[in-house]
Amino acid sequence: MVSSFMDWKAVDERLIRRGELLLSLDFLDGYNDELEAMNCKKVGRPYRLTDRYVEFLAVVRYLFFMPYRQLEGFTRGLSRYVDGLAAPDYTTLNRRVNRLNLNRTIL
Repeated sequence: MVSSFMDWKAVDERLIRRGELLLSLDFLDGYNDELEAMNCKKVGRPYRLTDRYVEFLAVVRYLFFMPYRQLEGFTRGLSRYVDGLAAPDYTTLNRRVNRLNLNRTIL
């Protein structure tokens, strides 16, 4: 009879890794510089959100099937942990996400 030995620790680790979801916070690098560049010579109300931040939020929205009001809550929570990060309202989120060229993002 052939003894079948199962490495349960390895099996568990593989199952755990399937559930890992890594969201890159690279949009924070140079956030203020990007925001400043977007607002340079802009007429009217200045931007409070960079395009990279909006792309990040679009990814979160589509990955987790979040409606815009729930995404607004997500941004409020995120802004508590990241100094200087704006927490936009759902109308702004809707408008900015829908203006994105999603072909160039990972969606």
